Amino acid sequence: MRILRSILVCGCIGMSFLAISCDKEEDSNPNPSTNIQHPSSKLSNPSLRMNVTTTTYDDVTFRCSFDNGGDTWENMECTVHWGKYNSKQSKTPKLSDLSHHESMRQYATTSKSTTFDKAHAGFSGGTYIYYYFECKNSKYTTKTDVTYCIIKRMTIG
Repeated sequence: MRILRSILVCGCIGMSFLAISCDKEEDSNPNPSTNIQHPSSKLSNPSLRMNVTTTTYDDVTFRCSFDNGGDTWENMECTVHWGKYNSKQSKTPKLSDLSHHESMRQYATTSKSTTFDKAHAGFSGGTYIYYYFECKNSKYTTKTDVTYCIIKRMTIG
């Protein structure tokens, strides 16, 4: 009986030392997130790296690459706003004149930039597609200028 009580007392003392040592590790840095600066405080506007939109005889592929502005690629998103016209417009259409608004998929990513794309088919040759990109990271939004591309005409001969 005496041996059992000794083992029980030693076990309790051991458990108390273990609990105290665990508490001390936690107390040394009670809130580790206070030492880490939140990433959004260092963010800037995404910036257009390149626009590589292409056309063929009946389709358009909108493709653009943006610097992430210090954010991660998981927080990046891009929308293409576009409209189609039968001829070149005398004045660039206003943003509100572009009637199609579509999310683009992430085509490729690096730690500093994200490339997006969106494809459409079924256009007639000679169609003018006016468009602009709107890219967002977790804090800022960037809109590009409206530009256009032309669907190629089929040539016979």
